[in-house]
Formats: sequence, structure tokens, C-alpha cells
Amino acid sequence: MNVPKDEKLQVLLSSDDLHKLKRIILQYSMEEGQLMTVSSYVRNLIRNHILAHEGEQLSLANETVKELVSNLKQEKNNQ
Repeated sequence: MNVPKDEKLQVLLSSDDLHKLKRIILQYSMEEGQLMTVSSYVRNLIRNHILAHEGEQLSLANETVKELVSNLKQEKNNQ
């Protein structure tokens, strides 16, 4: 049985951006009451972004198909 393997994602940040990110994560950790690594924080950001946007492509495809079907029906009625 093939189990999907986790992939690594590498991101380059300036030192200034990394410093800012670490401050944000530290603040978040204090609010949540548990320490969080940069990797965990970024992983959660990506997952939340995916969850928020994964339905958009299906919605766009559905709208496009509905529009095409509607256009075909109109053409058929006009003939």
C-alpha cells in the first residue's frame, strides 16, 4: 500500500522578515499558552489558507459549466 509521503517546502526570508515572524509566533504562543515552532506556525498558515480557498476552484468550474450549458440551451432555442 502506497502511503503519501510528506514533502518539504523551503522558503527564503530576509533576516528582518524572519525576526518579525518569530516575534509574531512568540506573541501567538503566549496567547495560546504553548510554544510553537516556526515550522508548525507556517504549516498551520498554509493549511488554513488551503481550507479557505480549496472550494473556490470548484465553484469557478461549476459556474463556467452552468454558463456553457445555459448558452447551449439558448442557442438551441434560437434555432
